[in-house]
Amino acid sequence: MLKKTPPKKAPLDRKSIDDTSRKLRELLLEAPYAERWQANIGRRQSHALHQSGICQVIAEYLWRNGLQPTADEALPRKLKDRVYRALGGQSLSLGTLRWFIEAFEMSPDDTAALLRLAGSRAPGDTVVGGSVVAPGVLPPRFHQTVSLHEWHRVGPDGLPESHRTVHVIRANERLDRYPYIFDTDAATVRVVQGGRAGRPYALDNGLYAVDIMLTTPLEPGETASMEYETTFWYRTPPAQEFRRASRGRVDNLDLRVQFHHLRLPVQVWWSEWPALDRPPTVSEPVALGVDKSVHRYLEAIESTVVGFRWHILQRRR
Repeated sequence: MLKKTPPKKAPLDRKSIDDTSRKLRELLLEAPYAERWQANIGRRQSHALHQSGICQVIAEYLWRNGLQPTADEALPRKLKDRVYRALGGQSLSLGTLRWFIEAFEMSPDDTAALLRLAGSRAPGDTVVGGSVVAPGVLPPRFHQTVSLHEWHRVGPDGLPESHRTVHVIRANERLDRYPYIFDTDAATVRVVQGGRAGRPYALDNGLYAVDIMLTTPLEPGETASMEYETTFWYRTPPAQEFRRASRGRVDNLDLRVQFHHLRLPVQVWWSEWPALDRPPTVSEPVALGVDKSVHRYLEAIESTVVGFRWHILQRRR
């Protein structure tokens, strides 16, 4: 199980902070998010945000998920400065933004909107597996991808359930491990063949990694095949999409998204993005196969983002 860690200080650029803070204020004044913090102050108040009520919601989330000790009754007060700076646009980190998103259980569309605004990074940042991160955040890369097959499974609740990967790599120099990087702590990684999973660790900017220790270390030019499975338990519904981003060349890419027959999408699109914080430049409708999945094979991708988007109707509570 991945260890839950407090958000790291990942400062955004000034425009990202201004835009994200403005959007965050707008959302917190709307239902159902306003109802959460209004319940802590004992009255309806739609025209202005109440800092203490918001801090209480975040504190309860941190206590509930074991991110802060429940014995710390002063936590809501301690959060006031951080919340004040975030809502006022003075400073905002990706970690703090995730606190807001998860504490208020924001919808996939609202979550995607906030993360898109927060992802407006400076030129020169590196794209990897669904996140834009600054240089130096990622582990060094000592391999090439010969082929990458990914099967993403969406469960009966409409949320990502599991993700299976078959990955063939070629070593550029002596290699004894492969760092598998992902963007959520709501996941468990199991290696099926080709190695064993090390202990998970946190990177900056909300990223996490597990080193897959290869069964046999590789010499330069040698290849290894790995199969690993990621299981998810999202607390907040993520965006309804699966994207593969490459910071280098990936050959023989095979992507498949499998939907549960109880929660089928009303529409699916194949999309291509110039960057993770940009809208797609290609977006074409695709039909579900007889097995309720969508599939695409590409000979190679490099420094781009590709994948599927879909729309599953939310069930009324």
